Amino acid sequence: MVWRVPEGGHFMSQAGIAGMRQAAQDIFDVVETFDAADWHAPSAANGWSAKDVVTHVGSLLEDLVAAVSQQPLPDMGIEALNDLQVTERRHLSGPEAIAFVKEQLGSALDAFEPLQVEPVASSEVPMLDLGSYPLHAIADMFTFDMATHLRYDILAPRGPIVRHVAALDEVVLAPSVAWLLGGIPKMQPTLATAVDGPLALELTGPGGRDVVVDVTDGVVTVVSAADAGIDPIATISSTTADFLAWSTRRTDWRNAATIAGDHAAAQHFLDTLNLI
Repeated sequence: MVWRVPEGGHFMSQAGIAGMRQAAQDIFDVVETFDAADWHAPSAANGWSAKDVVTHVGSLLEDLVAAVSQQPLPDMGIEALNDLQVTERRHLSGPEAIAFVKEQLGSALDAFEPLQVEPVASSEVPMLDLGSYPLHAIADMFTFDMATHLRYDILAPRGPIVRHVAALDEVVLAPSVAWLLGGIPKMQPTLATAVDGPLALELTGPGGRDVVVDVTDGVVTVVSAADAGIDPIATISSTTADFLAWSTRRTDWRNAATIAGDHAAAQHFLDTLNLI
């Protein structure tokens, strides 16, 4: 994997702590208004209720705190582990689920804040079958995970719950986008076969980034467009908020992204991309 962080990129990772806090508060502001029907409403996450999505957040926080502490995790993929832990905590009531997440969030913030500075920030830790990531990126991952589950799995129009929430801002989007861009070279071992040439990815709006996705010696690379030094064969454009949804296949990229240049090459990549 090659991931060149543009100037200021490490600051974005440090900002993941602020993103985590905001994304968590957004969840609490919504779910603390839930009645029994809301908690048990089927979410847009297949097979999970709204309450299951909330307990998943707490379980994942608990898992990554354990990983940072070098405690062993179950020997299974992230998706299987998610389903197992959701099932194990399905007995929790709504208020108990909130309390569980708040407890795990407090432990996670205590564990992750020291990871935002060197020399530990760049040390890598395996995250099950997602690949290995620098420790400072864990906060980015949780910002992304909480924001995406709330906005696209719990809340309408994709989810079952109708509540007003403020639009995503740079506090949440910058670390979320950083996590996804960092995951492009790592989460799908065969993705290189879907990159037919250098592809520009222009993400606009809060937390916007311009990068080029390419393959070098069989390895997917993601570099700042300013540093790429190569003309892309196609340009894919999207807002940052939409990127959270279509890159994880919660929505169809055709409804949110535009292509200029080699449509076939861009479509090959977009139809294959599936981030977590």
